Amino acid sequence: MKKIYFTFALVLLTCTFAHASELLLRINRKGQFIVSASSQTQTNNFNTYQFYNLYGGTTQVKVVDKLNGQVIFKNNLHIPEGYQLIAELDIYGTMTIVANNPLANSNGGWSNNVGTINYGNGNYSGGNQNNHCGTYPNYQGDGYYNQGQSTNNYFNQFVTSLRNESFDSNRLQNAKVYAAKTNLSANQIKEIAATFTFDSNRLDWAKAAYGSCYDKGNYFLLRETFTFSSSYSDLQDYISVQ
Repeated sequence: MKKIYFTFALVLLTCTFAHASELLLRINRKGQFIVSASSQTQTNNFNTYQFYNLYGGTTQVKVVDKLNGQVIFKNNLHIPEGYQLIAELDIYGTMTIVANNPLANSNGGWSNNVGTINYGNGNYSGGNQNNHCGTYPNYQGDGYYNQGQSTNNYFNQFVTSLRNESFDSNRLQNAKVYAAKTNLSANQIKEIAATFTFDSNRLDWAKAAYGSCYDKGNYFLLRETFTFSSSYSDLQDYISVQ
């Protein structure tokens, strides 16, 4: 009887590992992060994360800034059974699949780049379906994704739409909605500020967007967008108490 139980356990264990998949993720961004893949969660000081014994198929991956709790990335990745997926996440929250190797042939590193194929909202949109490799756009809150286009393309389209607005009030409303769903650089916030006609609206925007800025140390770039130095001084006073 013991032999039967042992054989059953061995078969079960073998089946479990036969269908195991792996994820190796490197985050090219300063800070500490909490990373989840399926039911596993990790955090460390090296920004390199390794997940073993994942079920093959769709795996939800979530990356959270440990300091402020901001979601940097959240999307479903396809990891075939018996494969090791190697990925990188850039400072904008865009994930690029570097390699997708059978576990029997995996070398455990970031090499043999297989190219880029775009995914829209986590769904495959072209290329070699056996590789399932490409770029996963960043998650930007409330279920919004970049739909397979680059972050810069979407940002440029948004700035153009602001310039086409007839009134500052409409620009300001649209810009605030955009900032609520998007991580922005100080330079991007500056570009949006330049679309406003009046300093009062630039100041209102700069204050509203401050919480969405991921490089707050560069907020001084907004100084040159203001017509009056008093407006920038008002912004500095606001920042000093945040």
